[in-house]
Amino acid sequence: MKTLTIDRSKEWTVDDFLQLEESSTPCELINGELVMSPAPTPFHQNVSSNLNDFLKAEARKSGGIVFFAPIDLYIDRKNVFQPDLVFISAEKKNIITERGIEGIPDLVVEIISPSNIFTDRNRKKRVYQQIGVREYWIVDPANHTLEIYRHDQADADIPHLHVAKEGEVSSTVLTNLKFNLKEIFTFLD
Repeated sequence: MKTLTIDRSKEWTVDDFLQLEESSTPCELINGELVMSPAPTPFHQNVSSNLNDFLKAEARKSGGIVFFAPIDLYIDRKNVFQPDLVFISAEKKNIITERGIEGIPDLVVEIISPSNIFTDRNRKKRVYQQIGVREYWIVDPANHTLEIYRHDQADADIPHLHVAKEGEVSSTVLTNLKFNLKEIFTFLD
């Protein structure tokens, strides 16, 4: 097994990022900085799987597709993210390429962990809003919350929808999607 060494003395680009070998360690390029994260916890993975089930069922009905991590989302020369879940509508399937997603997805879901709270709530949220992702979901398994931010909302820092513990979650992107939040936080039932 090869050890990955990160050169922190330089600003990374997509070209540098593409030179990395495949690794089981999640890596993202965020504003020219290579960021590595530990593997997600089993609870995180379970939440992701439960959400994927809901999103995937609705995506199929509309002709869209859902991807789950790891998949690279190429944003620009200095940003390659690996969101937990990504929905791409039928109309945008052309942004799916051999190396990943190269364009603006319709919906992005990030499930926060202690190691990525600031990044997902701040750095990545700003980028997703700037590039025009129609909906950005932040899921917090520790607090059992889900926040939805829309690209066209007046105040970018106040969620369009905030649900805690339980309550109906709906989407303006997948208009027939509806589920109770508590359903995604079931674990080993």
